[in-house]
This record gives sequence, C-alpha cells and structure tokens, in this order.
Amino acid sequence: MRKHLKVLVGLVLVLGLVAAACGDDAVETTTTMAPETTTTTAAPTTTTEAPTTTEAPTTTGAPAEPLLVWADETRVPVIEAVAAEFEAATGVPVEIELVGFGDIRANMVQQAPLGEGADVFIGAHDWIGELVVNGVVEPIDLGARATEFFNVALEAFSYDGQRYGLPYAIEAIGLFRNTDLVPDAPATFEDLLAVCDALGDTVTQCLALPAGGDAYHHYPFVASAGGYIFAWDGTSYDPTDVGLDSEGAIAGFEFFDGLVADGYIDPAVDYGTMTNLFFNNQAAFMWTGPWALPDVKAAVEAGTLSGYATSPLPDILGNTAVPFVGVQGFMVNAFSEQKALAQTFVLDYIATVDVMTQLYEVGLRAPAHIDAFNAVAADPDVQAFGESASAGNPMPNIPEMASVWDALGTAVQEIYNQTSDAATALTTAAETVRAAIAG
Repeated sequence: MRKHLKVLVGLVLVLGLVAAACGDDAVETTTTMAPETTTTTAAPTTTTEAPTTTEAPTTTGAPAEPLLVWADETRVPVIEAVAAEFEAATGVPVEIELVGFGDIRANMVQQAPLGEGADVFIGAHDWIGELVVNGVVEPIDLGARATEFFNVALEAFSYDGQRYGLPYAIEAIGLFRNTDLVPDAPATFEDLLAVCDALGDTVTQCLALPAGGDAYHHYPFVASAGGYIFAWDGTSYDPTDVGLDSEGAIAGFEFFDGLVADGYIDPAVDYGTMTNLFFNNQAAFMWTGPWALPDVKAAVEAGTLSGYATSPLPDILGNTAVPFVGVQGFMVNAFSEQKALAQTFVLDYIATVDVMTQLYEVGLRAPAHIDAFNAVAADPDVQAFGESASAGNPMPNIPEMASVWDALGTAVQEIYNQTSDAATALTTAAETVRAAIAG
C-alpha cells in the first residue's frame, strides 16, 4: 500500500448511555445527523457476543511493511505513543500521517480502492453509511469486549447488523451558563426563561444559540416531544419512515417558534456571535457542545468571562431534552493488505483505559469506553455532557441523511424569519426529504 508524507509515529456517571454531536475541533461533530425513535435512556447494558481474541503477529525475514494511520492534529500525540508500543511488541513500524479531520472521509473513499489511503483511520460514526456503500470500511468484531463501551457508541457504529468502528469519544450539545449571572442550572425551559425574565436588559442576549439554518443545534426541538427524522427499528434506520412532520416534531417546533416570537432567541445570533457574547459576559446561557470548552476556559483565564458551568439541556415541554449524539472512533480500511495487523492495533493497543483517557484529555469529549469515562467522571463537564448524551439520539449514519440537512435547515430558518408556521415548515421539509430519497 503506497504511503504519503508521514509523521512517524479508557464513577460511571449515573446516566445511561444506551441510546437511542460540527466540523473540526471548532465543531467537530460531523456532517450528518438524526434521531432514533425509541431508545434514549438507562445505564449501559451488556452485549453478549463471542469473545474476540487478537494476537500480535510476529515478523520474520523481510522487514515488516509499516502500518499507516491517519489522524488529525489533536490525536496524533496520543497515537504516537501507542505506535511506539506496538512496534516494540510486534516489530511492525507504524507511520502516522497528519490529515485534517474534515478531509479523512473523502480521501479514504477516493484512495482506498486504489490501494492507497490508511490502514487505520479515525472518523465519525455518521460517515459509516457512505464508507460501507463504497466498500471502504472493514467490520470490527469487539466480541465480549463490547461490554466495555456505552451502547450508544456501539449502536452509532453499527450498520446493517455489523459494527464498523471502535468508538473512543461521545459528544452532544449541552448548556453553558455564566455562573455569576446564573448560579444554578435550570432544570426546565420554564426555569431558564424565568432567569431571562429576571435578567432583563442586563445582558445583551440571555439565551444564545446559533440561529439561521442550523439543523444540528435545533434538533432537540424536533426530538424532545417525540419527533424523529428516520424511524429506528432496533438495528438500523428506516429511510422510508420520515418523521419530520410527526406530531411530536411539530409540537417541539411550535415551542421553538414561540421562543422566537417572544424574543427569547435572536435570529441575528450566529455561532460566532453566540460565543463572543458568552465569552464577554453578555449572554447568560450558551447552547452548544464540548468543542467550545477550550475557548470557554481561555476566556475565563483571560478574565473576559467571569465563570462558567455546564449542564444538560433543560427539559422541553415537560420532556427530557434530546440532542444529537456524535461518536468518533477508529476504523479499518477494507482494502488494506494488513487488516489483521490493523485490527490488532485498534483492539489491543487503542482500546485500553489509558489510551481512551488520553484521547479524552486532548479532545475533551466524554470517553465512549466505560472505565475511561469513570476515570475522568469527576470532571463536571464530563458529567454534564455525558448526561446530555445519555438522553440523545445518535446521528443517523445512513446515506439518506444527506437529504435532511438543507431541508431541516430551511425549516429552522423559516421559523427564525417568521415566514412559516411550525407545521407548514416541517411538512415541507419532510416532503422534500421523501422526494429526494425516492428520486
């Protein structure tokens, strides 16, 4: 396999990650998102699968062909240490190529069938549908070790009954609050609005969330009252059952519509404006994910933000808020000539508590590995975003999700513009998605 320019080189929170995040580290959730219609509760359950055993291949004779790993800048330092350990144990060198997170999927689709691309690569669970359709990704059998991971993460990497990745991180949006302005987390949206009423004009924007056609951040208004995008049958999504215009989705969007009409959220606040307001004590709440943590912490250190805390999203219409869940993991190239080595590297050297904990420390996403989650669960941010994810739905990993973003984003924009009511906006979106899939 041809190589390119190289850089040589795990307290379960009382929550249930049984399941069912936008870009790089700024918003490193991925480009595809949607709900499941059933599971959103409870503590991780066990999975009964035949044990998987992996033995590190030994090398004799000719020098071993290096194993190529593609990773983004944030994860490379952790993988470098793993690579050194793997080479010392197996005699097989590991070369790590730095590839932007947003470029990995397209590069694999283009290069793997040509005998190029990485043997092992990191990526997001919602890439799976496209990668499977293109024959690029190899199934990974965790066997009995599946019980080491939260079910939401395992389901996210499942497609047509097979698992195609080793999950390492889980992310979902939550609620940041300025602790000087709001000492206690609001449990319900009514609590949040009461805080905003009390603060009045002392802040520029009480609740800041990315307005415009941002389908991702507004998904809780679709799903929290029982709406969905594609039906989940327990093993896969059904693209023929579109629920954007379901009763629950419309009820949630009517609530969203009221927030806009009553001035609680501002159509002029985009992502950059939101963060700027919060970092400078001009927003009481910020509605986004853990990718914002480094900048939030930097604002506190700089003194522009007086203090912060995180919590799950408040209840919507009496229901636990349901955000999208994004899961990141390690995948194996189906075209690799070293698939056995690649699986050994992933299962025996990446899937450890130490490595999973280190991946959390550099990425600040809650670990998908249960023991690693326990190891860092004293961090209140891990608790908050982990609890949020426990109530969420994994973004659908089927290719049909690509038809949802513009359609749902347009519906969100129409509510902000007040040019359509909730039922009309979502009915149009659902019809658009159905037509795109049928066509």
